[in-house]
Amino acid sequence: MTVSAIEAERKMAGEYVKNNRQQEAGAAAFKDMLLTTMGKNPKQKAPYSHLAKDGIIEYNGVTFVCDYEHNALCLGDVSNPKDVIYVALSGGGTLQVNRDNLDDLAKAIGMFSPEDVNLILRAISKDTQCQRKLMEIDEERNKIGEAAEA
Repeated sequence: MTVSAIEAERKMAGEYVKNNRQQEAGAAAFKDMLLTTMGKNPKQKAPYSHLAKDGIIEYNGVTFVCDYEHNALCLGDVSNPKDVIYVALSGGGTLQVNRDNLDDLAKAIGMFSPEDVNLILRAISKDTQCQRKLMEIDEERNKIGEAAEA
């Protein structure tokens, strides 16, 4: 390959990157314009917020709260992180569910996309395994403590 051919290839690659950046910027501006036109604030993001009225989603009798500050959809009391299952959703953001509200989540599972349902079920399964292992560890610690006392 000659020097001029290499220079021409580099110039074309630079033009491609420049055009790609312009397209991405245009797409982002168009999305912001659509959201603003539809009455949504593009700076306020939360998963499934297009279903929300005043930051609240009611679906099959289950109430979700949009947390725009953390880009999250919350179900139940999520103030104690130890009681919460966090699910990264396919469209961005997270679903935060209190373990005590898994029955409510089952009632509202139809609200979520198939990809998100898969992610939710996997997260619940992993959480169940982790909780089971934590209980086994606690039982082992108790056995060791009882053996030391005897």
